[in-house]
Amino acid sequence: MFITRIVRRLSEQRGQTLIFFAGIFTVIAIVGAIVIDFGVWFSERRGAQTDSDLIALAGVYELLTTGSAYADVDIATQQSAVANGIDPVEDLQNLAVRSLEFPDGYETDPDYCHTATDTGGRLNAVVLDVDHDSQAFFAGIFGIGTPDIGAHACARAGSLRSTSGLRPWAVARFTSDCFEWDEELGQYVPQFGQECIFRIDNSSQVGSIRLGPDEGDDCSGTGGAGASVYQENIIEASPSICEIGDMVDVEPGLNEGPTKQALAILLSTEGECDELNSFSLNLAEPDGIDDFVESFIPVSGIIGPDETYLDANCKTPRAISLVIVDEFDGLGFDSVPIVGFAAFFLVACDVLDNDGNVIEISRDCDFSGSKYQIRGFFMSILLLEGDIGAFDQFGTKVIRLAE
Repeated sequence: MFITRIVRRLSEQRGQTLIFFAGIFTVIAIVGAIVIDFGVWFSERRGAQTDSDLIALAGVYELLTTGSAYADVDIATQQSAVANGIDPVEDLQNLAVRSLEFPDGYETDPDYCHTATDTGGRLNAVVLDVDHDSQAFFAGIFGIGTPDIGAHACARAGSLRSTSGLRPWAVARFTSDCFEWDEELGQYVPQFGQECIFRIDNSSQVGSIRLGPDEGDDCSGTGGAGASVYQENIIEASPSICEIGDMVDVEPGLNEGPTKQALAILLSTEGECDELNSFSLNLAEPDGIDDFVESFIPVSGIIGPDETYLDANCKTPRAISLVIVDEFDGLGFDSVPIVGFAAFFLVACDVLDNDGNVIEISRDCDFSGSKYQIRGFFMSILLLEGDIGAFDQFGTKVIRLAE
């Protein structure tokens, strides 16, 4: 009798346990089904954001040249939408091309592109929305509707406002032969793509400047004086951050010797672009020197002095960034404000005789003799990172997605 009662009790509990586990499995199945749908929606949301970012960047490319209009951006965004599998009619929405300022702190405001007031100046921002079709595999069974999957993007274009990686040279735009007066802009602009020759010791055109030797330094940071720091900043570029408006000090007493030695070391490290791209361009076999066409590609696909260039998936020490100032007073101890940053491509060093005549051209700037000049040209270049400011005339441009 006692044993029979125990068996009956166990049988009753077994039935309750089966019901309990059946209930648990049902809940797990429901949650699992919903999780699958949520995972799909999350993946689609990320895909929509990627698509919208790429389309906005394609549009903002069109704003790199003066005179770009809404129609140019509209065509570019539609083409990018098609390339990314987005219906430009149904899914590409709320396209706006705007003219915005870049005040301090705008990077931390995710709604800046939508809420800021247009300045009426040059167009420099593209705002748009992208919708993605979505579906529900299981959520609809439980009364959960399909969400709207889409993303918003804002891309901005402008000129470099602050940067590191500068060489310790400043070019005076008012007195350098490498600049010319632009009547339309009413300003001095670099002669992009045209031969530019300067001597570092010529204080009226190009001057050596003190830049911080360490990351985190102010622009002209403490410890930035002296030949050893100057040479290291030519070879490695200064890691300190400089901003338009910062004051830089001219480095007095540095002649051709330290510059020549550092240039020879700098250019001895090249060859990456030459090795990577010389064959694809049907040039001669790699010669160890990064020519411009091996190092940069035009954004529009058309090579020309006014074109904006991207690096050709390689880095060359011949492309350097310089500080632009208005002028020097010629006394050797100037402290002058930065008015901009410019990209310069080093072509060669010209060795001079005592009368200033060119007697030798050295592509690697490794030669005997102490009198020489630097030969190269300013170029308009596009960067994908860096702090953006208003467009200026010095050619170093930046495009960025909104934070």
